[in-house]
Amino acid sequence: MSISSPPEQSRAPVHHAELDVCSLCGGAADLAFTAVDRNREITAQPFRYRRCRICAAYSLVDVPQDLGRFYPADYYGVRDIAALEERGWIEEHKVARVRAHVQSGRLVEIGPGGGGFAHAARRAGYEVSVIEMDERASRNLREVVGIDAITSDVPAEALAELPQVDVIVMWHVIEHLPNPWEVVAACAERLRPGGALVIAAPNPEALQFRLLKSRWAHLDAPRHLVLLPLGTLAERCAAVGLRQAEMTTSDPAGRHLNWMGWEYGARRRPAAGPPPRLLALTTLAFTLAMRPVEHSGLRGAAYTAVFVKV
Repeated sequence: MSISSPPEQSRAPVHHAELDVCSLCGGAADLAFTAVDRNREITAQPFRYRRCRICAAYSLVDVPQDLGRFYPADYYGVRDIAALEERGWIEEHKVARVRAHVQSGRLVEIGPGGGGFAHAARRAGYEVSVIEMDERASRNLREVVGIDAITSDVPAEALAELPQVDVIVMWHVIEHLPNPWEVVAACAERLRPGGALVIAAPNPEALQFRLLKSRWAHLDAPRHLVLLPLGTLAERCAAVGLRQAEMTTSDPAGRHLNWMGWEYGARRRPAAGPPPRLLALTTLAFTLAMRPVEHSGLRGAAYTAVFVKV
């Protein structure tokens, strides 16, 4: 989850002249709500989100020109090999999901951050390259972790320079992209027939989002520029030759993000630090009670979707 924006230019936000045009499909859109940066409190500035009447996607209206400052150095979780090995179990279910569709070959991860998945995928036998915007994170991946890292804030262009690949993954990255459909099309172009595109992202059809709206942790204003419904994502992928092969909101990552969503929503200031023990236990119990509801009908906080090139 580490692709952000072009380098800082100005501290003033961009205000679109019209709120009624979707930035993704050009359809009519309505102002949905206003949110603040609850997760990090980098600014008290309000941010407006619109919802498209056609594609049902949510998009940020007030995109700051200096969006880079909302991604501080600690955002990327830069780690050494020992730390990646210690946390390797967190990535195992992701590797297993990829292997269920493509067992080996060349894999590209867009937005690897600290490199946990990239390191786990390489250990599983994949030939791994990554595209990362942050220079510090890229350098750490190249020099410390030993992963082939391309530093670029334009992943579609970086992909165009690569040979064909077998797998492309974006773990909670697409919501940070100003041009997600351009990147999806570039992914389809680079994949070999039978190759897989794996995308995990916040689910705007989640029960949590319907109830919490601007307090929802996975809105993460202003870092999340778009929230894409699964159906909309599947349609766009189909248009560029990618067949839907799997989608879920109840994988291990999705279950963890369910808990995070309820816990952050219950706190007055999530950015202030860990919650009181009683609140943590209460929200954990509530999450477990809500599990049957959130695991049905793709209502979980985040989805993981797999698309295969035909």
